[in-house]
Amino acid sequence: MLKTYLSISILLAGIVSMHPVMAAGTAAAAKETQVLQRIRVQGTDREMGMGIAEFPPNAEKPRHKAIGPEIVYVLEGEITVLVDGMPAKVVHAGESYQLAAKDIHVTKSGPAGAKTIASWVTVPGRQFNVFVPK
Repeated sequence: MLKTYLSISILLAGIVSMHPVMAAGTAAAAKETQVLQRIRVQGTDREMGMGIAEFPPNAEKPRHKAIGPEIVYVLEGEITVLVDGMPAKVVHAGESYQLAAKDIHVTKSGPAGAKTIASWVTVPGRQFNVFVPK
């Protein structure tokens, strides 16, 4: 009976100690962007959108590209923008960055998380962000 309790205790201790290691290898996911407004761009087949995105601490939006240009203003925290072929860029609260259409990138928040507001141009009815595998 004592052997059973010791075995279970050792097993549980191993599982508990491995959990932080496994969690450290995976970043938390950023929340979906909350779309605030969309308007048609007169004389074109495009629309502009505006939305807010919230990132928990150390969260990321996986590698993706947008089908149109985007400008992002960081309201709180900081964001690291990793565009393929470019050096990483850290953007702090009160600063902004822009992305050209089809820039393949990953966005990550810092240890305090982040909150951004963005505007973009897209084709109505089409998915704006497209996941891009490595």
